[in-house]
Amino acid sequence: MTQGKLIRVLGYYRDAGLLERVLSNFRKLLIDIDWVNARKLNNDVYEIYLYVNESPNLKLALLNLSKTVDIEFVELYEYSSLTPYVYKNNEIREYSNEDLGDDYFMFFIPIGLRKSKLLSWGEFYG
Repeated sequence: MTQGKLIRVLGYYRDAGLLERVLSNFRKLLIDIDWVNARKLNNDVYEIYLYVNESPNLKLALLNLSKTVDIEFVELYEYSSLTPYVYKNNEIREYSNEDLGDDYFMFFIPIGLRKSKLLSWGEFYG
């Protein structure tokens, strides 16, 4: 896996374009997105986790995203490693080479997670 950053976005769901606005913010600055996880916290708020590749444009993308309509805040995390897990046959376990070629759902769990920066409306906190 390439060097990248883990980002958490908290946004208000107004229409189906919320995820599209978040993802296009990185793509228009040519920043690749490796994976996305999202979940609904309540009727109005969604939490989105992204893993994006390191780029000189990343700071600008984070500032732009924090000023986007319906985005409450953006958090940038530091971590020591990402551990891949798979969900296969109603069981969750760490990814191994024997899973190659099989059908499964893969997700990553960051180890040693700590918040690095918080952005809200273009301002850095923390």
